Amino acid sequence: MQRFLARDAKYAYSPRHASIGTVERGETFTVECVEGWSSYFRSPTDFTPESHHAAEAVKWAVTGPIGVAGARAGGAVAITLQAVEITTPGVAVYGPYAEGADPLSWWDNETGVEIYPLSDGEIRFDERTTLRARPIVGCLATVPGEGERHAMLQGTYGGNLDCKLLGVGATFVLPSAIDGAGLYLGDCKGLMSDGEIVAPPEVGALITASAVPRDRPAEMRWPRIETATHITTVVSANPLERAAREAFAELLAWITSDYDITRRQCALLMAMVADTGICQVSNTECTAYCTAPLDVLSRYAR
Repeated sequence: MQRFLARDAKYAYSPRHASIGTVERGETFTVECVEGWSSYFRSPTDFTPESHHAAEAVKWAVTGPIGVAGARAGGAVAITLQAVEITTPGVAVYGPYAEGADPLSWWDNETGVEIYPLSDGEIRFDERTTLRARPIVGCLATVPGEGERHAMLQGTYGGNLDCKLLGVGATFVLPSAIDGAGLYLGDCKGLMSDGEIVAPPEVGALITASAVPRDRPAEMRWPRIETATHITTVVSANPLERAAREAFAELLAWITSDYDITRRQCALLMAMVADTGICQVSNTECTAYCTAPLDVLSRYAR
């Protein structure tokens, strides 16, 4: 099995990067991902203004680009996450979260770090609470058609979406702007809720995945997620309500293309069964998702 190493991490998604390797259609491969703070913080005492500044310079490391044989410019590529093995403790940088302070300031006001031990698939939060880890891939992208983008950014190519739905069992479908697609993976979290108002624990991880080229549907503009139970669209935009409405519109177009239902019927059905939610509100653009259950949609199968 091919293994792509963390030493090949980059800090941007770029057509100028040389491919670090190519996988065949459906081939299973593994990807090493560094912990989000590049292991600068191994204990709470490691946090100082100087170490925080140094760690900030190497955030958003993503391993890639990985070519996918058969992927073509103008097409799409589907990446299935088979496993995400956590390889480090969880690292969460925090601030004072002062009462009365503007919550908009919380994200950038970082004054300390918590280290969360992980064992047997569980995160020890404190002496009273242990939580089941549900690792997610925060950054998953293809090479952008518009040129180089910093890995902290997000767009139709994917990127720093921080969507908790990108976990084991999910298939992430992305537009392919170049031949080979050029996959980047990284920024894994051990457990994350919707919103990312404050930072969840960053973890190093070994991702096991496979990738398959696809034709890109004419109506597809933004990334998609497929699971055994739901189909989902993911959109990044400002303000947040625009991202949410665009995600709804993307899913509406997807369903009406693939199922025997009119656009009007579909919109009214989605108003009852499709959930729109927040992935994150702390990156350069907010990310929202819209998801619909397959058990309902199956009644409209062609």
